[in-house]
Amino acid sequence: MARALLHWIHQEIAEDGRFRTIDLLAALGAIGGFSCVIAALDVAEAGQCRDGADLVIVETRDGSRYYAGNLPNAFLLEGHDSLLALTYGAARNQGAVLPQETVLSTFRHVAATIGDQQFGRPRLADDDQPGALPISYVRRLWPIVRQILDMNHVPVRRRPLAIGMAIELAFAIDEQRIDPLLAAQVVTECAVPMAKIDPRKIP
Repeated sequence: MARALLHWIHQEIAEDGRFRTIDLLAALGAIGGFSCVIAALDVAEAGQCRDGADLVIVETRDGSRYYAGNLPNAFLLEGHDSLLALTYGAARNQGAVLPQETVLSTFRHVAATIGDQQFGRPRLADDDQPGALPISYVRRLWPIVRQILDMNHVPVRRRPLAIGMAIELAFAIDEQRIDPLLAAQVVTECAVPMAKIDPRKIP
């Protein structure tokens, strides 16, 4: 499943047969983060929240809704098979370690910019910016990714794992190999904000 997802997204973002690894990682990070909030809502809708901290709804002045709490974070970062745990494991296998403070900084920045124009804009150098914003990748790719996962009977709560495994495979692509620390940063900057957006915004 992970290989199928990686192949399809690779084909979708390639232009004239060419692609940037940063764009591939950004796209996977964005849809992976979005799959985390979908999985969290699936748990909540099943009435399996333990307390109010599991899923927190944040509403902004313009009426937009965002999600935070233990559940989205569990699928995103906590646990050995969470999306970012798999990402950081792949980075470590290539000799890089993303400092914990860098990860926490991303979470704090995303939380602080909810409802702001800076929300969902990767904090990366100009040369390392992906070709589209994370929300654009989600809007463009998620409808088909969801169909692929549905057709292969991947449970909603296992979808962050499937996409995380696709990210692991992306680290191993020899073509246009990039610094593993940068690769982990790209995934983080795209995944964290997309794990907070309202699925109603996505067709």
